[in-house]
Amino acid sequence: MLPYCGVSETLILDSMNPLILFAQADAAPVMQESLLVFYINACGWEFGPLFVLMSIIFVTLAIMNWLAISRNAIVPAEMIEQFNEKLNAKEYQEAYEIAKNSDSTLGRVLAVGLVKMSDSPVAAEHAMKDAAEEEVMRLEHRLGYLGTIASVAPMVGLLGTVWGMIKAFSVIARTGGQASASELADGIAMALVTTQFGLMIAIPALVLFEIFKTRLAQFVFELSGQMENAMKQVK
Repeated sequence: MLPYCGVSETLILDSMNPLILFAQADAAPVMQESLLVFYINACGWEFGPLFVLMSIIFVTLAIMNWLAISRNAIVPAEMIEQFNEKLNAKEYQEAYEIAKNSDSTLGRVLAVGLVKMSDSPVAAEHAMKDAAEEEVMRLEHRLGYLGTIASVAPMVGLLGTVWGMIKAFSVIARTGGQASASELADGIAMALVTTQFGLMIAIPALVLFEIFKTRLAQFVFELSGQMENAMKQVK
């Protein structure tokens, strides 16, 4: 005979029944499978498509910057070695062909400089600097779009938070303060889920932005060094 604790003996015995415990444990994965549906419903048509679009843009920009801000794309070691060999041998036409055929930032800059070398070394130097500034500006603009995603995503999440809380309080106002938890769930779910999605996009975008920014600064420094070295050899 179990002592009386304010709970019926039948309820206590049922809770200790192994078959009931097994059934409850077996029902847990079903809730996990509906988690995606919960997220979709929580975002709603107001924010769901927006977060999907921002995610696609973020992934696309991350891949584009990863490919553009790399050593092979800016200052490839193999091209530098071949170019310097031709310059040391006074084979300027061959050096120009190597720079022209190289699909890299340094290659395009050096090709512009060698074309202007027929005018004067000063003109070639100015042309190389202008070309380098244009190339770096193009890379910075593309990288800036990634930084924009990192800044906008949490703001969209915050907007979703405010929107969800407004929905929850409108339910309270409509029911005269007698709203149940299930009636408030939609608004609260939107407030929390949109905040989560905004941070899930913003945090990796911000991390990648800082990484790419540091790498770009390093490669720009090497680009300037190679330009100076080429001008010294030509002079």
